[in-house]
Amino acid sequence: MRSPRVRLPVQANGAGESPIKQAQNEPGQHASERPPFIFFRPLLAGDQRWAALESVVVDAAPEAASEVARAFVAAGSADLGKALPMVMWTAPEWLASQEFIATSEAHQAILLLPARVLDDPESLAICQHLARRGRHLGLQIDDAGTIGRIPEKIFDHLQIDSAYACYELSALEVVHLGRSGLRLIAGGVDSHVLFDWLQRKHFHLCDGSFVASIDPRSDGGPHTARLKVLKLLSLVIQDADTRELEEIFRQDAQLSYNLLRLVNSVAVGAQTRISSFRQAIALLGRRQLQRWLQLLIYADQFGADHKANPLLQLAAARGRQMELLGTALAPAEEAQEAADQGFMTGIFSLLDVLLRLPLGEILGELPLPVEVAAALLQRAGRLGELLTAVAGGETKDLAAARDKLASLGIAAAVHARAQVGALQWAIKINEGD
Repeated sequence: MRSPRVRLPVQANGAGESPIKQAQNEPGQHASERPPFIFFRPLLAGDQRWAALESVVVDAAPEAASEVARAFVAAGSADLGKALPMVMWTAPEWLASQEFIATSEAHQAILLLPARVLDDPESLAICQHLARRGRHLGLQIDDAGTIGRIPEKIFDHLQIDSAYACYELSALEVVHLGRSGLRLIAGGVDSHVLFDWLQRKHFHLCDGSFVASIDPRSDGGPHTARLKVLKLLSLVIQDADTRELEEIFRQDAQLSYNLLRLVNSVAVGAQTRISSFRQAIALLGRRQLQRWLQLLIYADQFGADHKANPLLQLAAARGRQMELLGTALAPAEEAQEAADQGFMTGIFSLLDVLLRLPLGEILGELPLPVEVAAALLQRAGRLGELLTAVAGGETKDLAAARDKLASLGIAAAVHARAQVGALQWAIKINEGD
């Protein structure tokens, strides 16, 4: 996960302009003067709950520790660290910067270093000092020979590419890793089958890329349940009468339970416990309730076991991030419409994964705004480009995501703050059980 360095637009200081509008290329700016992009992504535990967050910095030079530190502070990453521990990609050269180290509390972060740190005695000495002071340190490895060189009592986490672990390491080497005392983090987990294999090998944290792909072993739930979801979505989009929506919830106790479970989560912040559909409308208002109904379709829709639901949280984070970024890109008079369409686009972009149906077939049943439909089906228009960028930030190809964000005029700091806000919201959703 070494971060590539390329040129990006720099945030200017134009008076009276929004942060988005300021993020334009300026002549004479050098790459080293341009703020780095930070991407935050969830890491999953064995039960698929969000157990940590990974941060990867793109466009940061080895000498740019202070700049990276300021980017983390501006993003509000410390608040994320309070909610979930952070696995922070770290260049060895940044270890000597107290400003960078101070961006996180010792118990809230794992500083993840590339294997080349093992060939740098000065950096290793700093690592040893940090470990003695209670810091958690991780090491990225990409070859079996590195495993035998890991010094004792310095590193307590080890990140390894999942495909490499599965196909290149011998069974004996994998067993040795599991018994090493190091907590194992898997990167590049792009399939449900691979995730299950990693759990059998006692990996502690796993990249969640596979969540946005269809599990070939799942049938997607009963056909009647899929039809009910589509009917509910259609009514919600058309701002249907309350009585029509209530009728669907009366027919399905599980739907009612899931709705109340969501809106009573701490993400809503309601001081009064909501106990009925009409009360939800009264307290939240139709517009906010529609947001929750859009998200409801992911809430254990085809089962009542209430296990961790990473697809729900991914949809929530994607929708909320697109809402925040869409609002920032739009003129003030169009902000509310941009927010609604951004949220809807992000939420609906994973319907094919949930329902195991082609997205075109699903959307054919829904009266979507033209801009939303074009974004979902063709990645067209400003919404489509924004969806490409946001979804790209969830993958390995962060350079392409960064380029797309830059082409939209989204400054690194604006993007980082939107991610933090979206992830905080998504984290809280599962706290309402």
